[in-house]
Amino acid sequence: YFCPKSMGRKGFRRFVEDKLVRLGGGFLLYSLLLGPIMNLYCFAYSGYPITYRFYTGPTWFILWLLNFTMIYAVIAQFAAPVKMNMPHPVILLLFGAFLSAAFYGVSVGVPPEWMSFGNMVQWRYGIGLYIPFFTAGIVAGRNDWMKSVEEMETWCVWMLRTITVGFWILIFCTVGGWLSFIPNFNVFMTANSLIPPVFAVPMTLALIQLFHQYFNGTPPSKIAKNGGAAAYTV
Repeated sequence: YFCPKSMGRKGFRRFVEDKLVRLGGGFLLYSLLLGPIMNLYCFAYSGYPITYRFYTGPTWFILWLLNFTMIYAVIAQFAAPVKMNMPHPVILLLFGAFLSAAFYGVSVGVPPEWMSFGNMVQWRYGIGLYIPFFTAGIVAGRNDWMKSVEEMETWCVWMLRTITVGFWILIFCTVGGWLSFIPNFNVFMTANSLIPPVFAVPMTLALIQLFHQYFNGTPPSKIAKNGGAAAYTV
């Protein structure tokens, strides 16, 4: 969301250098030093031979965030900015359903050996969540969609909150095995292959609106003030 404003403020070269340091530096620090040190400790504690190895661990996500950011920075040099008002939340929910279809398609259509290609943890999430959400964030940042989220009608707000809580209950029941009453049907695996994108859309909108309504006052609350000071900003 903040990438367009950040590059507009810093320019292409400084923007790229800044991301290479912030994201690339963090990735290399963990992968070359902190991750291997943790592995060495685990090997020693478990009695296995102590060997150093490059270990990305959870920083795979930082690497792909860097990849997405670099791709955006290059494309933004020659592509015209997309001018687009925020679609109605109901339209976004339908888009989430479309993403769930893509998510499911990748889940069943991509061989397991290709799911982690390029150090991506599960390409179904890459196709169904990470790439479309990053792209939507760029478009939203350029067109100030945040104001539209802040000004959503009351019925939309409560619809999003209700859908989000409904998904929480569904996920809780699925993980708990309380929906496993259909013979020869794996409810957990099916839900795991469908739910993430269609859940992520209303949850994202609901949480942003909730934060704006209750934690974005003037002056800010102590929690919001300390959280903002501790945040990793652009």
